[in-house]
Amino acid sequence: MATGVTAQDAQYALDVVKRICAEVGPGLPATPQERERAAIIQRELRAHLDAGDVSMEEFTLAPEAFLTSFPTVVCMLLAVLLNISTGRIPGVSPWVTSIAALVFSIIMPLLFVLEFVLSLEVTDRFFPKKQSVNVVGRLRKAEAGKVKRLLILSGHHDSAPENTWLRFTGYGFYVLSATFAIGMAALVILCLIQLAGLILGREAVVHSGTLGWALLVYPIVPSMVYALFLTRGRKGGGTVPGAADNLSASALAVAMCRFLVNIPSSIPADTEIRFVSFGGEEAGLRGSRRYVARHLDELNRLEARLLNLETIAHPEITILTSDVNGSVRNSPEMVRSAVAAAERAGVPYKVASAHLGVANDSGPFSRAGLKAATLLGFKTPQQMVAFYHQVRDTPEVLTIEPLLNALKLTLEWVRSGGE
Repeated sequence: MATGVTAQDAQYALDVVKRICAEVGPGLPATPQERERAAIIQRELRAHLDAGDVSMEEFTLAPEAFLTSFPTVVCMLLAVLLNISTGRIPGVSPWVTSIAALVFSIIMPLLFVLEFVLSLEVTDRFFPKKQSVNVVGRLRKAEAGKVKRLLILSGHHDSAPENTWLRFTGYGFYVLSATFAIGMAALVILCLIQLAGLILGREAVVHSGTLGWALLVYPIVPSMVYALFLTRGRKGGGTVPGAADNLSASALAVAMCRFLVNIPSSIPADTEIRFVSFGGEEAGLRGSRRYVARHLDELNRLEARLLNLETIAHPEITILTSDVNGSVRNSPEMVRSAVAAAERAGVPYKVASAHLGVANDSGPFSRAGLKAATLLGFKTPQQMVAFYHQVRDTPEVLTIEPLLNALKLTLEWVRSGGE
């Protein structure tokens, strides 16, 4: 029977995470600290691969376009002020303020859906551009002929800004998030009612669609406070170490590289294994999107398959059938291959679709029609409240069992050629 991964391989991955957290610390997208984290991963890959087989790929992004809630808050505030002022400003037609209020109330959820939920680059052109980097390592057998298939193992090395409400309210975050959704919907409905009243010429309807103190107290003002202070710790590299999310995955990719270099018999014939650590994931999957755009012809030609790892902190591995908040369907073939690998490896797993708040680097691959899926080792809501996007996401939240389970599953997947 072929040699398998051991707890020592998982410990190696954990040691890489500890080293990055100790030597660099947090690394927000497109910061010098993110680049330093990438450099350590590059050096680790070069310790196992030839220098020419490890590269850094630069790319441009506007990290604040995704990370900031400023456009949403401004639109909400303008919609509120215009709605309240309808019919109360001398010389200004109520039609002007009412229509403008409706427009801004619609822009608010529209921006949220396009930029946050779908991770599309809608407002990026209006924000400063910065540089980030993807780290790429390549491995194939020494005697391999022409490469006919490409298997990619990936994670991301950047960390997130701290989620204010998870840090200070715990499970209250869910209540506040629901309030935000209610606030957005309520504002659109009220502005529609107000405009309908003007169209019908009925003052009572206009009045019922105009914000009063009750709705300002809840949910409108709480929604604006929620959005305005959604994140904190956004100077320098930030405050979130990102040990689980997602240095755990990048370190596991390096650990698998180390294992396969030592046991090349596990690499299928005519196959290249690529180990990729993406930058800018926390800025809306920008690193993986740039990678797909840059290599799309090659990825299609080599029938590329991506197995992305995300937040490996719980022993049961979730194999995601969709991504980008459930808006993108992952390859059913990839899901089946991951399930088969989990069963062969004897690893506990479940199959689930992505929900709101779950967006990973397999998304841009699946959106481009490539075969991709994500393995998520994360238990919600317990671990989300405990450390997700918080200063508490340190190496101490990681244990050997989840890391080893992810390695076992990944190795079986590689050995099968992603089948």
